[in-house]
Amino acid sequence: MKTIGVVTIGQSPRNDVVAEIEKIIKNSPTLQTVTFLQKGALDGLTIDEIADLRPTTDKNHLVTVLRDGTEVAVDKQAVCPRVQRAVFELESEGADIITLLCSGGFPPFCSDAPLIVPAKLLAGVLSAISITGKLGVVVPSEKQVGATEAAYKSRGFHPIVVGASPYPHGEAFLDAVDRLKGQVALVVMDCFGFNLSAKRQVSQITGVPVILVRSVLARALIECLD
Repeated sequence: MKTIGVVTIGQSPRNDVVAEIEKIIKNSPTLQTVTFLQKGALDGLTIDEIADLRPTTDKNHLVTVLRDGTEVAVDKQAVCPRVQRAVFELESEGADIITLLCSGGFPPFCSDAPLIVPAKLLAGVLSAISITGKLGVVVPSEKQVGATEAAYKSRGFHPIVVGASPYPHGEAFLDAVDRLKGQVALVVMDCFGFNLSAKRQVSQITGVPVILVRSVLARALIECLD
């Protein structure tokens, strides 16, 4: 049995994400038995302590959820030391491979176990795809639009970025995605809060291929562990 360690930038467990990743992995004929260890960067903190980690700039703005489902925004730089601590804890508990459950860009983390950083994984996948037209990108907050546009432009894309909370996928989400209809050749759902159901909605609305970061991660884990 293989053990996968996952680190969320919010509070663990993130069973909403892990359950879908596990389902994809277990569809592999040779990976029927895997187990997950979960840690959260905000585990053990009070509401006031979490509030002290709120974003200082839009560039560092990350969106996540607490154990009770409350959506919160945290500062990327502020949570980095807590993410590193969670990685070390998963190593000590025997994780065969570790992954972040966040597609934001981070500085390097230390890990003796193989560590997957989804932002780099997603960038690698997109670097292999050539499209004629614009790239649609869905992020969880309007405050992330500017920094995300700059990041995707630096990779050679012509992005149209829209922001809408994935918690839950309501009218605001559908309205945001509708702005991509007829404007893009491919859509990237750049947040682990977006699920397979949301991917199907985006595909139906836009009529173009859709890349979901949590399913990209699941398939990378299969390749690493199979």
